[in-house]
Amino acid sequence: ALAHISSEISDGKLSVRSEVHGEDEIAQLGGNFNHMAESIESLVRKLKHALRQNQELFLETIRTLAAAIDAKDPYTKGHSERVSAYSMAIARHLGLGFEDVFHIRIAAILHDVGKLGIEDGILNKPGGLTDEEYEIMRRHPGIGAQIMAPISKLKSIIPGIRNHHETWDGKGYPDKLVGEQIPMVARIIGVADTFDAMTTNRPYQKAMPFTHVTDKMKSMAGTRFDPTVVGAFAAAVAAGDITPPEIASQGEDTGSHQEVL
Repeated sequence: ALAHISSEISDGKLSVRSEVHGEDEIAQLGGNFNHMAESIESLVRKLKHALRQNQELFLETIRTLAAAIDAKDPYTKGHSERVSAYSMAIARHLGLGFEDVFHIRIAAILHDVGKLGIEDGILNKPGGLTDEEYEIMRRHPGIGAQIMAPISKLKSIIPGIRNHHETWDGKGYPDKLVGEQIPMVARIIGVADTFDAMTTNRPYQKAMPFTHVTDKMKSMAGTRFDPTVVGAFAAAVAAGDITPPEIASQGEDTGSHQEVL
């Protein structure tokens, strides 16, 4: 029995206990096993609690940074959090695991961190950008990757920051990646980012109606977006896991969407 109990404990099943009868040496050994298991189980609970606290602190730090990014442009208040929520919904409908969804969540929150390096006059300019301004704006994914590069624990999210403006047909930026060359995290964020841009008021356009936006997103599958990711986006919409900001229902302008923002 003790051999079985010890095997269970070694496999991580810390809640098992030995039945202790009598006061002989074997019974004492069984009691020792129980005490050891209780001590280890208590330690594991404490470690899990500490991990949750550290994760919550980490997320609050990331959210604070995202708020600073969004504050650069009053038209994109809450943009980073919304893109993160949409990205997680898409990831779940792609069948990705918990860890992948968590990394996508962080990458999406920070996808526009490079805008901290773009001057406010360009970010907040009403109407279209000049060619020169557009080229400056296009630098933000690369700037974002540079900002995050020194943080070794966040290296896995850098592709989502650097490549979320790549397009399936290779006409995006900054690396002109094509199709499957684009990291999955970036493909997902690209869809979520565009959806949010089209369903919120911006200096260059009013929020568009929800049905128009979803139709437009589907029409860009295979050119701008990975068709599989668009399919997961559509499934998330159908399931009610993705809904636009309330302002989207007020939008009536179905004009063109300036892709960079």
